[in-house]
Amino acid sequence: MTDSQTDATDVAEQACDFLMGVLERMGISADINVHEEEDRIVLEIQCADVEAVIGRRGQVVDALQHLVSKVAYKERSAERGERGERGKAIVVDAGGYRDKHVERLRTLALRTSEKAIRTQTTVELSPMSAHDRRIVHMALAELVGVTTRSEGEGDDRHILVVPNGEGQVAGPSADADSST
Repeated sequence: MTDSQTDATDVAEQACDFLMGVLERMGISADINVHEEEDRIVLEIQCADVEAVIGRRGQVVDALQHLVSKVAYKERSAERGERGERGKAIVVDAGGYRDKHVERLRTLALRTSEKAIRTQTTVELSPMSAHDRRIVHMALAELVGVTTRSEGEGDDRHILVVPNGEGQVAGPSADADSST
């Protein structure tokens, strides 16, 4: 086993232990399945009350993921004394929420693009996170007939789906979200 594989296994173990402790403090009895992939470590929470782990619009699972990542990599960055070096991304999921959410965003993107093309008007989506905006931008990047761009700041940042006329291949707009 290489040093990087050992590091990833240590990080996965530390992340899993921390997550289990948080879930216990939340009063949630759960098992955690750990899947190490090439570019990320997935912690899949198995429990009876998946809705409590996911939360409204994924806020709880997003918060758990943020905390687990911070804790798992805090010690590593202090040991190395290097800023900016990150290991594999840590993904916390429950009940397949992450995959379902990506699919919902892609469906929303396609429906919105159809509306923009049909009405030949710009369609504004509700504000969303940088990660969600990136998924929408990528879903529509190669679609003929529309371009996308992000507008707004902070919690009000949202996507505009703009019709660009028949026969043009849409690519990422110059205004496309650079923060996503």
